[in-house]
Amino acid sequence: AAYQMPRHVIAIASSTGGPSALLDLFGRMPKTTSAAIVVAQHMPDKFTRTFAERLDRRGTVRTSEATDGDLVAQRTGFVCPGRQCMELHASGSELRLRVLAPTSLDRYVPSADRLLKSVAAAVGPRAIGVVLTGMGDDGVEGARAIRAGGGVVVAESAETAVVYGMPGSVVRAGLASKILPLGAIGDWLAELPY
Repeated sequence: AAYQMPRHVIAIASSTGGPSALLDLFGRMPKTTSAAIVVAQHMPDKFTRTFAERLDRRGTVRTSEATDGDLVAQRTGFVCPGRQCMELHASGSELRLRVLAPTSLDRYVPSADRLLKSVAAAVGPRAIGVVLTGMGDDGVEGARAIRAGGGVVVAESAETAVVYGMPGSVVRAGLASKILPLGAIGDWLAELPY
């Protein structure tokens, strides 16, 4: 089949409490979605592949652990491998992933900041950053880049976040376009225009 460029790239940052939140979001995506989803979940490397398989079984988005050079098309999802960092790059008329070793500048690995910044650079206003539950503040600089590029940033609200560190940091920095409980985030993503 011909390559279909995603209408939106949803870049998700998550840590503590993230796996169950991600399963909820992926379970709400419709078969008609024209988005792609890329995930930086702080998780040991032994677990990212089996976790990607669990997300894949949720149905509509073909999800795998990312490998370097993967093509990001409509209805595809990728989880950054543990102990690595992932970036999205525009390659001609295609979007592809790079999977890279972390550098000393990456405070968290996988780095949500690195992923979200790359998505902002690659797709600009078609970038949607989602910052879910987690400790720390990974994702704030990425959220800033997405907002600067004309994209949308959604932060999980304190009522559903297991740990409000990451989404709370984005909200305090004034970078959240929307602050929603988890279920409402999934529903909003499901209704993105196709």
